[in-house]
Amino acid sequence: MRWGLRTKEVVGIVALTFVVVTSATLVHLAQLTRVVVENAAQQAELIAKQIYAQTGQSLARARRRPSGGELQPEPELQSLLEASVGYSPYLVYALIADGAGRVILHSERDKEGSVAPERSDLRTLVSAGPVRRLRILYGYGGGGVWEAVLPLALNGAPFGSIRLGVSSSLLRSELTAALKGSLALAGLALAVASLVAIGLANVLLRPVRILVREMSRLRQGEFNVGAALEAGDELGDLAGGLQLLGQQLQSERLQMLSERAHLQQVVDGLEDAIIFLNDERRILFFNKASEAIVGRPLEQAVGARLDEVLEPAHPCRALVERIFAEPAGVRKATVVVPTERGPRALLASGFLVTDGGLARGAVALFKDLESVKTLQSLISYSAKLTELGRLTSGVAHEVKNPLNAMMIHLELLRERLGGAPGEVQENLEIIASEIRRLDRVVQGFLRFLRPQELNLKPVDLNAVLRDMVALLEAEWGPAGVRFAIEAEPALPAIAGDQELLHQALMNIVLNACQAMPVGGAVRIATERAVPGSVIVRVADEGVGIAPADLDRIFKLYYTTKPEGSGIGLAVAYRIVQLHDGAIGVSSEVGRGTTVSVQLPVR
Repeated sequence: MRWGLRTKEVVGIVALTFVVVTSATLVHLAQLTRVVVENAAQQAELIAKQIYAQTGQSLARARRRPSGGELQPEPELQSLLEASVGYSPYLVYALIADGAGRVILHSERDKEGSVAPERSDLRTLVSAGPVRRLRILYGYGGGGVWEAVLPLALNGAPFGSIRLGVSSSLLRSELTAALKGSLALAGLALAVASLVAIGLANVLLRPVRILVREMSRLRQGEFNVGAALEAGDELGDLAGGLQLLGQQLQSERLQMLSERAHLQQVVDGLEDAIIFLNDERRILFFNKASEAIVGRPLEQAVGARLDEVLEPAHPCRALVERIFAEPAGVRKATVVVPTERGPRALLASGFLVTDGGLARGAVALFKDLESVKTLQSLISYSAKLTELGRLTSGVAHEVKNPLNAMMIHLELLRERLGGAPGEVQENLEIIASEIRRLDRVVQGFLRFLRPQELNLKPVDLNAVLRDMVALLEAEWGPAGVRFAIEAEPALPAIAGDQELLHQALMNIVLNACQAMPVGGAVRIATERAVPGSVIVRVADEGVGIAPADLDRIFKLYYTTKPEGSGIGLAVAYRIVQLHDGAIGVSSEVGRGTTVSVQLPVR
């Protein structure tokens, strides 16, 4: 059972009051017992002296009688004995006995002539300590009679004694009556103390309850705490400290959320799975790629132990134990994990996060082996394509050289046939035109195959597009082409080759202008994409592209324009690929075309 501060304070005050009242009651009872016993002894002594005086007179009269000096029952003495019992509330008898203990006179006449029993001396009770006195009066056998004894002497010799019986029961009755009053007063004191304690607890603990409520608000994420308590004492200082703590926590929480959002944005863009654990193997964070491994989204798994989330036979559980058991961590371990799409082979690594030599957590990384194999295949395929490109480039050079020779000899032939008929000159011009066209094809082919080395720098795409539109407006404005730019103000810079990107975007925008022979609007928009990329959209109001031709527009030499070379969009496509980007197109015949270029932010 858990006691609150209010209960503890009430119980403490009541207990303290109980101890004080009980102690005071016991002291009062001890003092009262002493006073009552001493009062009984004093009354007995006073009565004994009165009887003694009356007995002396009776003995003096007895000596004057002819019968001798024996004490005779006299009405005055007998009445005094009987009256003595009624005078004191504690006396039960009064008697005069001779030296042998035989009763001469007794307040109860039927006991005269008998032997008086021996009783405990009242002085023993008077001289006893308070505890022993209470034990005698209230203990077992405490209902006896105590005697106050006054010796009698005749002619200087012991004659007998005056004995007064004091009843313990009568003493205890008077003490009990007084004790009831003390106990009633003690009970009243305890009741008053309880009420005072409850009221005092409500007053004193009100600031504490306010602090507890403010702390509860702080735990729930409300940081404007501490203002509800206005006190000029230590609790007020504590409330001020709590207010400063709330402000500090709010600042740190905002910073933590910002860093967490940045971290989440970074790791969510990774293709590799990454899982963060604390030293209790509880999940702190993982990215989107890890959901296939864990089997549930982050919101449902954060804070849970890994063995509570994964099945007992899941290989990642054993891998995590290895990470925590090996200080050097785990490198390139192969694990096969079950997923919704079936077993999946992963290349796993992990390491401990330490602080002061103690393990505070761990990080586990998982790379898809299929993607590694695909990457290796792409590298091999790329190498083969490079070799093929070199071979094709050599073939193109071999084709270009005869073309140059053909053009030279064709010009020589024209000079020799200067006076030839018009038909011959027309045939020569057709041959020259076709040779020049074939030369352009070979030149474009060589430019397309030429290896490009990217000069990566931060590139502001908005600035590139504005500069490009400024150049195109002078050329295409008279033809009725209008340009509109919708730029994202907070568009992040990308790492790219500005010259190549300018060439690619210029080819796309020129293609849009050429698709509008009677003029129209070209809308260029930039926006931030998720995750970690930007998009450039170029939309025109041209003739559009037939659905059957959409898959071919980026192929080399494909064109639908009479004067087109089919190289511009192919070069743009290749430049976007060199920047690890993607390019897509959507079109509707008679309404226009939209080309989208997505580039990563690195």
